[in-house]
Amino acid sequence: MKLEAWWDEDADEGTIVETPAELDAVLDAVAALDGPALVQFYDADEPKQVEFAVGLNGDRGVLRYAGLDDMGGSTSRATKQRFTAPEGGVLYYCMSADTEFPDDAEIPAADAREAAHEFLRIGGTRPTGVAWQDA
Repeated sequence: MKLEAWWDEDADEGTIVETPAELDAVLDAVAALDGPALVQFYDADEPKQVEFAVGLNGDRGVLRYAGLDDMGGSTSRATKQRFTAPEGGVLYYCMSADTEFPDDAEIPAADAREAAHEFLRIGGTRPTGVAWQDA
């Protein structure tokens, strides 16, 4: 699968991701940003078919998925490690726009990264290695 990644507000076009190494490079760039940052992934050939977002903030992260098999969308749900939500809710930022997540949406960053690899590997369907809740 070929993904198009968007996270840099100064970019004129998305970054194409086709390999695990390219995905790691994007996730590393997002993780290096200051504060809770979000990258949006789309199918590069069919951008309206699926949207997958990965947020990273230090040792924690979030996920959001919407596609033909989940039109209403889902967010990650913490099951094994619960982070304390900051006052005012869980917000992640993509290209200067904030996205709110449920208080229990944050999961370990390693799990969020693994879900991104699963998404790339299985061809753009919702990853199964994490718990989900309705968005």
